[in-house]
Amino acid sequence: MSEPMGINTREQHEVSHRQVPHDLLVTAALVAGDGLRPRDWRLRPGVALGRPLAYALPAASGTPSTAGTTTLLLCFPFDLEDMPAGCGYRRIELVVIFDDEHLRALDLQPRPGWTGPDGARVTVFGLGRNRLRWIIQAPHADGTLSPDGLWTQVVLALPSPFTELSGRIQVRGVIEHPLLSGTRAEGEVQTRDDVPFLLSRADVWTGAPLAQQTPRPGAWALTGFESADLSDDQLPPGRRHLCLAVDIENYSTRRNVDMIRLQRALLRVMRAACERAAVDWYACGRQAQGDGYLLVMPPDTDDTRAVPRLLDGLAEALAAVNREQHGSVDSRSHVRTRMRAAFHHGIVHEADSGYAGSAVVELFRTLDSAPLRALLADDQSTDLVVAFSDQTYQDLVVQEYEGLSSVGFVRTEVRVKQFAGVAWIRSHGHVGPVPHDHAGIP
Repeated sequence: MSEPMGINTREQHEVSHRQVPHDLLVTAALVAGDGLRPRDWRLRPGVALGRPLAYALPAASGTPSTAGTTTLLLCFPFDLEDMPAGCGYRRIELVVIFDDEHLRALDLQPRPGWTGPDGARVTVFGLGRNRLRWIIQAPHADGTLSPDGLWTQVVLALPSPFTELSGRIQVRGVIEHPLLSGTRAEGEVQTRDDVPFLLSRADVWTGAPLAQQTPRPGAWALTGFESADLSDDQLPPGRRHLCLAVDIENYSTRRNVDMIRLQRALLRVMRAACERAAVDWYACGRQAQGDGYLLVMPPDTDDTRAVPRLLDGLAEALAAVNREQHGSVDSRSHVRTRMRAAFHHGIVHEADSGYAGSAVVELFRTLDSAPLRALLADDQSTDLVVAFSDQTYQDLVVQEYEGLSSVGFVRTEVRVKQFAGVAWIRSHGHVGPVPHDHAGIP
């Protein structure tokens, strides 16, 4: 395999263009952290980076743009080199850094929480920045990635007319291979050097739509940049969002197998609530937290309609989950799935390792407050208790929008760590007769 060329000069670009096919940017070996190939001579991990494809998007695409700019969709296709049977790629990270520090990503594809047709899990970082990162993870603990047909996309607004767009690509990953002892080993690999790319105005195609995604059920916690060289102090975009956070009762006391079951139930409940409320699951910001979940609704969400329907959807889905668990052959080992929920509305930023902002802090402090926990523990007639931040309560419940009533709400003081505030809490929905083998479960 040919190694990547140097960085960011026209001469080096032209040399690399002569050495590879026209549609291929470079074929690069993935080497161990010490700069050497993996010590097992059979392993030849590598990546074939396609030449970035650039498409001018029409204004009708709905992509944000301003006067005097050209909106581009850039696609970065790549394939991984095949490896011997029993070996494979556990994780691949593609990092794209644009040389123009003023460029900002308007949209990224795949989006956070997306899963590929083979179940590969994707997390994404870089909205509003010139440094982008996609992490593609194998779908199972013992699985590996399909090496072919991988891609990422970004939407940019460039000054119009523009002449050139340049940057560099980094690829890192984790490979897995068997040992003579019968065990398996993992090793980190990466491109030896950054791979530069250069696009001119003549390289741009016109009229290409955004790739259509077919997401499968799944959402995964955002994990932050481990890179030590992150120095971009540009504040990521902050927008006002309706936020919903939930947490499962007594998760940490369950058996491992029950924790897995509860996480699946949690995902099912959240998706069902969004469907009930006509909230686009894939347009939401999503952050899984093991026994909890954060949903950041799209900015154009109608809070007056979404909130009551989300609450009803949570209660209905919890009831369905618990009916199925009680009717299963292993029902005696199951306890009811019960949860706390909290709503708040405020400015949210997509930061390097999740969603950030005082609104998110207030939301989770309210969710974790002692009065809300006590309400769920004391009221065994329900599987769901809810808290509204004071402002959200005043905006929605006091106004008695359809499906919302102040009946049953109790004002409470929230004091968690350094946070102090006011919330309004109540039980929501009720279950039928509690099965005798589940009664009295705290």
